[in-house]
Amino acid sequence: METNQSILICGIGGQGVVLSGKIISLSAFYENYDVKTSEVHGMSQRGGSVSTHLRYGEKIFTPLISMHSADIILSFDLYETIRYIGYAKKETKIITASEGKYIRGSSSNQIKLPSPKSIIDKIKIDLNLKNLFAIDIEKIALELGNIKVANTILIGVSSQFTYIKEHTWLSILKENVPAKTTDINEKAFLLGRKMLN
Repeated sequence: METNQSILICGIGGQGVVLSGKIISLSAFYENYDVKTSEVHGMSQRGGSVSTHLRYGEKIFTPLISMHSADIILSFDLYETIRYIGYAKKETKIITASEGKYIRGSSSNQIKLPSPKSIIDKIKIDLNLKNLFAIDIEKIALELGNIKVANTILIGVSSQFTYIKEHTWLSILKENVPAKTTDINEKAFLLGRKMLN
């Protein structure tokens, strides 16, 4: 059985892309998979594009994901989904925030940005994608009581498409978030994990 998976995680600085990559890679490593990761920081300060290439399986030789070969794209910003959409194939599971912060270098005076819904619809139609899940993570996180668990919700959603067991995710998550946020992060993860069922 094929167990190798390629996961591309993207967003902007400050959204938890690197921490999310760490949680996913440690979860895979805990289950004895070979894991390789590579981080790319478009701009070092908060707000710049950040991505992590993560591959795990029986034997992985390179962390880098080729174009049109990601199994999962996990995006914390809708505009970053557009930036990295070239890594998708028809079967790719794309889990994205339904909103985007901004396109660096643009302002409302320079460019009129299309609505999030029109972006999502265009991606689905143009690429013939059946597995694009756009989720209003900020709204859900605020309803849970902490905006900072928005990324945990998306990790939970993406987890159901991996080969990693639920108890492993929860154990690694607990070890990598502040102790005082353990309960809300677990709640956010489980909410995301059940969201598409």
